[in-house]
Amino acid sequence: MSAFSNNKIFSPFAGLLLALVILFQYLLPWWSMALASAIAAFLLAGSAGGAFRIGAFINILVWLAIAFWSHWRSEGILTTKIAGVLPLGGSAIALFVVTLVVGGLIGGLGALSGFQVRQLIKK
Repeated sequence: MSAFSNNKIFSPFAGLLLALVILFQYLLPWWSMALASAIAAFLLAGSAGGAFRIGAFINILVWLAIAFWSHWRSEGILTTKIAGVLPLGGSAIALFVVTLVVGGLIGGLGALSGFQVRQLIKK
């Protein structure tokens, strides 16, 4: 087994993924998190399941931080208005849950895609 095959939360894969997601989210559009996840998984992920889990977890953490920051900066006004536009009954908590589910799926699937591309190239 290689040194990078342990898909733990404190692994080189998770560290690179966290750095890339933060950088990409700061500089690029929201969907760039999938690209960051794919790049990190392509380079360092040890397994498909680990790539998905770590990719989803790291992206959920980053989007949770961004969502709380945005909620705090607008004193909840923006969050409440967006939750009112969507069919969430004006619930900010429901908006956070939907945001985290979407972010986790995009990050996890991006990381899984990166890992699978590496496996395809190996063959």
